[in-house]
Order: sequence, then C-alpha cells, then structure tokens
Amino acid sequence: MAFAAGWFSLSLWFAVGWAREASYFLPAPYVWWVIAGIALLPGFLMSGMFFSNLLNRTLKSYPRTDRDTTVILCAYNEETTVARAIRGVLDQEYRGRIRLLVVDNASTDRTRTEIFRMMDSARPGRTLEYLYCGEQGKAHALNMGLARVNTPYFLTVDADTWLEKDAVQRMMDHLEGEQCGCAAGNLLAASPARTLAAKMQIYDYLLSIAAVKRFQGSYRSTLVAQGALSGYNTRAVRRAGGWEPVMGEDIVLTYKLLEMGLSSTYEPRAVGYTAVPDTMERLYNQRKRWAIGMLEGLSRVPPWRQRRVYTRHFTWVNLSVIYLDLAYLLGFIPGVFLACMGYFYLVGFLTLFTLVVGAALLSTVYLYQRRLGVAVENSLWGFLAFVFLFQAIQSSAAVHGYLIHLFRRKEEWR
Repeated sequence: MAFAAGWFSLSLWFAVGWAREASYFLPAPYVWWVIAGIALLPGFLMSGMFFSNLLNRTLKSYPRTDRDTTVILCAYNEETTVARAIRGVLDQEYRGRIRLLVVDNASTDRTRTEIFRMMDSARPGRTLEYLYCGEQGKAHALNMGLARVNTPYFLTVDADTWLEKDAVQRMMDHLEGEQCGCAAGNLLAASPARTLAAKMQIYDYLLSIAAVKRFQGSYRSTLVAQGALSGYNTRAVRRAGGWEPVMGEDIVLTYKLLEMGLSSTYEPRAVGYTAVPDTMERLYNQRKRWAIGMLEGLSRVPPWRQRRVYTRHFTWVNLSVIYLDLAYLLGFIPGVFLACMGYFYLVGFLTLFTLVVGAALLSTVYLYQRRLGVAVENSLWGFLAFVFLFQAIQSSAAVHGYLIHLFRRKEEWR
C-alpha cells in the first residue's frame, strides 16, 4: 500500500497539468472523472498488486498428505471433453484415495455414454461414481455431489478441464496446511483453437487472472474460488448452505465463506487447463456472465459485511471495477478516437508509457508462471490482441452484465 500510494502521488502530480490543459476543451468534472478512472485508480491498484506480488514471490511448502478426498465433476452436454476430464482425475499421482463423483446435469447428448465408458478406467485407489441430476443448473448438480461427500475436503473440477498429474496432491497439501475455507487452483487456457479469441485468452488466464488471484491469496482473501478447479473444506461449505442457483454460484459461495471469517487462498502449483470460448461472441457472453456473478456476490455479501480487513478491502476494489469499466468505455476509448483526429485531450503520447509499465508487470507474472513449469503455448498475435483488444471486449461485456443485473433480467445458465 505504501508503494501504491507513492505511485499514486507521482501520477497525481502529472495529472494536475493534464487535467488543467484538457479542461480548456472538455468539462472539468468529466476530465477528472476520466483521469481518475483510466489513470489514477488503475495505477494505484495495479502498482499495489505489482509490488505485493514481488514481495510475496516465495512459494510455501506443505507436508504431503495422503488423506482420502472427493472430486465433484459436473457435466452438461460435454460429450467431447468429459472423458479427458475424468482421465485427468483418475490418473492423478496422489498418495491418498480419490472418489470421483461425476454429476450428469440432464445432458441431452452422449455425455452419459462417455461417462460409463470410463467406468473401467479406475485403478486401485480411485473410484468413479455416476450421479444424475434432473434439475437444470450447475448449482443443483454441485449440491447433489456435496450431499454425497464424506471426506473432510473435496475438490471441484469442470467437465472441460483437465489437470496436471500433481494437481490434487498440491491442492490437498495446501488445504491441510492452510486450514482454509476454500482455495483456488491455477487455471490456465487449454491448447486453444486457432482463433484470435481463443489465443488472446492464453494471456488473460496466464497473466491477469493469475496475478489477481496471487495478490488476493497473499492476504488469504481470494475472491473467486472458481468451480473449474478449487478445493473446499466440506464442513464449511455445508455451513454456508452450499451453492445458490445463480449465475455466479462459485463467486457467491466464496463471498459467503469469507463472510463467515474463513480464509480463501490460492495454490499456484495446482494447475488445470480449461477450454476457453473460441469466438468473440462466446467470449463476450462468458465475461457478461462473470460480471453478473460478481454483482451477485457483492449484493449478497456487501463489502461492509466482510469481517476481515483485507477481504473488505478487496471486495471494495471489486465494486470499483464497475467505475473502471465505465471510465474505460466512456473515457479512454473516446480519447483514442480523439487522438486519432489529432486531439490529445484524454489520450496522448505519454499514454505509450503505460505500455512500458504494463510490460514490466506482465513480465514478472510470466516469469513466475514459467518458474512453476506450467505449459504455455505462446502466440504473438494472441498477445497483441490481448494487449490492444481484450479490455474493450471485457469492459463492454461487463457493462452489459451490470445492466442485466440492474434491471433484473434473467440470463441463461451457461
């Protein structure tokens, strides 16, 4: 926070002259609203994350456990991916027993056939059980699986996600060592389709999402233990009432566990690879749902109801993301158009300096991930699209999601 405050002070010193000059041509309140939303607040938050991650780069070590565990894997029309996801769990190099509960959430394709085809693949110490949930909605499927968990800890894995062979061991060691309510794994984009939409998500997962989770996890306040790969304390989840039938069921559960005073952590060495949207439309719809899920979590557990100081801070930051998205769309993008016409009121040559700062931040995250030994399929075009295009899609989809939530419109489950 001290480093971030120093960066903010330096930025404010630059911003005063910038705002004074821009206010000759644009309304001063609008100018300051834009500057705060595209420069001052983002700079404060990003520099805080950057310095925090530098100070917390040492990986913790935990005693290896052989405690029995359960994995809940929910599937809805996942005939092309569910077999690989099951294989990834059954082939885990874990010292304890793994009970895999595969919940078929009323699939209408060959998902059930693929699950039964994998029944004979279980080796000693691994069991595979099929459950059918006829009530549509991922929360219902997860709760059906939770009702059958009889181990102190369990994991959730999506049917389009496959794990590194030591992911369960890493996650269970972490859960036992940290005694946390839940822990998020290091989720990365699987080898993507040859589309620009898929390629740029390599870097969203590898750099942005991982950096935020690592930052929050350093203070035991990871705000999203994502359903695609996370571990949970069984008793804590049952006390929280399990998952709610909402768009962001994993976000809401994480907020509720944090509200109970429990910690939510991050294990970067528990690595999973998940299928990502392969078109711009699907990516847009996914991020729209994520935005709705964030607001669902904030509406059920507002920041002021969080008991721990760090958790309260991070939830307030999450709330400020709404302002940042609006400032980007209504300030930065218009500023780019004005700059292209020769009017450097909101975006100018100094804006290019942010690329240098951003490169420094992203490079540290990239090197950290490489040190973990994660498999990365790099793409130059994907990286350039991530830098120059991704935020516009992200913010547009997020604002769309905010409006849907505001007007109480219903959204599809997937």
